[in-house]
Amino acid sequence: MDNQTTIKQRVSLMGTSIAGETDAKVTFYPAPPSTGIIFIRNDLPGCPKVKCSLEKAKVEYRWTSLVDGDVRIEHTEHALAALSGLGLDNVFIELEQASLPVTEDYSSKMFKAALLGAGIMEQTAKKETIKILKPIIVYKHESLEDIQYEKFLLALPYDGFKLTYMLDYPNLPQFSQVAEMDITPETFAKELADARSYIIESELEDVVNLTGKVSSNVLVVKSVDEYRSWKWPNEPARHKVLDLLGDLGLLGKKVLGHVIGFRSGHRLNLELCKKIYEECNDDSFS
Repeated sequence: MDNQTTIKQRVSLMGTSIAGETDAKVTFYPAPPSTGIIFIRNDLPGCPKVKCSLEKAKVEYRWTSLVDGDVRIEHTEHALAALSGLGLDNVFIELEQASLPVTEDYSSKMFKAALLGAGIMEQTAKKETIKILKPIIVYKHESLEDIQYEKFLLALPYDGFKLTYMLDYPNLPQFSQVAEMDITPETFAKELADARSYIIESELEDVVNLTGKVSSNVLVVKSVDEYRSWKWPNEPARHKVLDLLGDLGLLGKKVLGHVIGFRSGHRLNLELCKKIYEECNDDSFS
């Protein structure tokens, strides 16, 4: 699809805030060509708008946020993954609180269902893209107890949009897994949107302290034998692809390239986005 798209009608869904404190509501509705993704805080005086952009993105906890002065939009990755995965370019997003809803699956499943239910409409303007013309890499050296290790993200030229994620914990070698797919609306809807979030059992207490509670639908990884009850044997790695897709959506353009992640998370995702933005010259934008 070479033209920009939006949705045909308003659609809302409910969940809980990322901190688990309150109910959370979001409403998506159509936006004109070349508007981009615009968040609107209905609960604040003047209903301030925050455009989805890399300049406003921050990672302070375990999720990605947009910050514009005193106005915050929390937990953007799962909604942005649905918008990017379905190829949507121009959408207004009204919030009644700071946080995008966390849905019961801790995935993009409900966002996907809502947006597809609203219908997707082609617009007259040409879709804007950012093309990877040369290898771009970001990496970080870290340590865990007495283990030294690296994490990295690599963007490569590719005819299409492909994401690969290699999940690996230095202290849990038995939990290593890979997920890889070409991102199209069809593959996103069928193979990626429903991948649930996960936490390692040793992280459970920290996550509960941060979010107030953990949904029973979050995968708490205790043993690799649990994969038999997952939606896919590599569901955790697929969820990391989902998060990466959502964070790449902060670029505001369709990415043409192959992005490979190894042990990376939201902070490194943003570093890659910044480097793509800086290193891709004007000829890579269209």
